[in-house]
Amino acid sequence: MQGASFKVQGARLILSATLASVAVLTGCRQDMHDQPKMFPQRSTTIFADGRSARPQVTNTVARGQLHEDSYFYTGLVDGKEADGMPFPATLDVLKRGQERFNVYCTPCHSRVGNGAGEIVERGYRLAGNFHTERLRSAPLGHFFSVMTNGYGAMPDYSAQITPADRWAIASYIRALQLSQNAKSSDVPAGVEAKPLSKLAEEQGMPVGFAGDWSVPNTTGPAAPEVAKPVESATPTPTTTPGVAPATSENQKATTPAVTKEAAPATAKTAALTKPKPEDIAAGKATYMANCSVCHQAARTGLPPNIPSLVGIVGRVGPDRIRQVVTQGIPTGKIQMPSFSAKLSSTDIDHLIAYLGTE
Repeated sequence: MQGASFKVQGARLILSATLASVAVLTGCRQDMHDQPKMFPQRSTTIFADGRSARPQVTNTVARGQLHEDSYFYTGLVDGKEADGMPFPATLDVLKRGQERFNVYCTPCHSRVGNGAGEIVERGYRLAGNFHTERLRSAPLGHFFSVMTNGYGAMPDYSAQITPADRWAIASYIRALQLSQNAKSSDVPAGVEAKPLSKLAEEQGMPVGFAGDWSVPNTTGPAAPEVAKPVESATPTPTTTPGVAPATSENQKATTPAVTKEAAPATAKTAALTKPKPEDIAAGKATYMANCSVCHQAARTGLPPNIPSLVGIVGRVGPDRIRQVVTQGIPTGKIQMPSFSAKLSSTDIDHLIAYLGTE
């Protein structure tokens, strides 16, 4: 009986194994291995054109990228900058524009928009002054386009600022322009116009907390000076920060008279002190490495905040240049640092030699 039991159990095991094999084989049919499928970046026989990726349906637009209102997203109408807001400029929009402007724009343009922000005061080139006649007359679409695409040294801010916020900033810039160019007729009847210092005082702020903004005059660089004969030349008041303009009295005291008899001797002295070409070359290298960032490679500066150095040796003299280079101008609108730790006396001599060239 025991042997019969073993036979029955063995038969059961064989049957179970057979059923399991049938089940496994049923799940691994050959057509699943060869079933039609697509591999990325490979051709396929599924479609007649041989491509696995299907082309987009005509006029398909990605979600959130319809941009049907082209003026809202570009600031352009028929390819030209247009004026006007694509939505109402409410008080909330202006407040939003002020908040975004203070975050993204003030480092270069300052809070009043005069182009003399904190970064500019630390040596970066002057930013746009919104209070010039050109920008006061510019359409709102111009400011939106500049924020979207960049302009000159200014990068675009399309990744940081949404289109709606760019328009809000543009509307706030227009409010800033009005604040610095307002007329008495712009003030509503019955409203008293008060200076910032008075408003700060009424709000309990300490004395000196706020004052009237100073908008620099940026009507453009001064016209190049025309050389005159030495006998009839009148010293031109300098615009270099920290240098007082010469008066008629001190001109007489400090400007020696040059007569025709003295001219040959003066020319001879100038010939004896004429710098060597290698000194001028060394001075140019010093200038390009230390001065050109602010005063520009052509020495033209960015008037009125950064003076032109063209003809500066003749205007203020070598001693004043040496003093400014070694001591800086800490009281200037844009402070000039001292270069005494970077430039040796010889370096400054070479710099003066280069600045004395045309």
